[in-house]
Amino acid sequence: MIFFLLLCLLLLAQASAQGSGCPSGAHLVVARGSLEPQGPGIMGNISAKLLQRIPGSDMESLVYPARYEPYVPSQTAGVEAMTNLLLGYAKKCPKTKMIVLGFSQGAHITMDVMCGASSDGFPDTVPQSSFVAGNTIVLMGDPSLTVGQPFLVGSSHGSGIFPRHNPGGCQLIAEKTISICDSGDPFCEAGSHNLAVHMAYVKVWGEYAANHTITTFHSAQR
Repeated sequence: MIFFLLLCLLLLAQASAQGSGCPSGAHLVVARGSLEPQGPGIMGNISAKLLQRIPGSDMESLVYPARYEPYVPSQTAGVEAMTNLLLGYAKKCPKTKMIVLGFSQGAHITMDVMCGASSDGFPDTVPQSSFVAGNTIVLMGDPSLTVGQPFLVGSSHGSGIFPRHNPGGCQLIAEKTISICDSGDPFCEAGSHNLAVHMAYVKVWGEYAANHTITTFHSAQR
């Protein structure tokens, strides 16, 4: 009887720690690209696949300006917003795994939060290693992509327009991350000029990204 009561108390404590309203699946955080209206933007297509294929999941979109000009204030506001969002959610739902998706400026924001910012013209930040365990990151067209990073997917061979001077912080998330960049993208491959490449990632890579994310998520659940 005493053992049963102790077990009940333990289960109640665990439920309380997880918090009410926490999903049984994944919590998706989506950071849209420059000039996209508030919401998930074109990454909403991938988000929909994940919500359908990981039962019990939910999604929220990062609220930030998403301006192209001036870019730096918009991007740094996004870094602050995402840091606060992820910290708050991890405290509220410590057992829920997060999937963070970012396109273009949203990808840049995500990686500055995860790796720490170290690009010219942007305020330095420290890597947020507390977000790493069990979480998955999917990026497309990241302007801060730095050549040599192990999580690059795609045909690009160069760095983005805002490469990192200290990409070492990204090592913490390398196994949980894919960053898709194809040759010709003017943002994740500096010196290129084909905007159509930048805008085609969801069409070209969407199914791959969804499948990879689902596999990574389920492996983290084991």
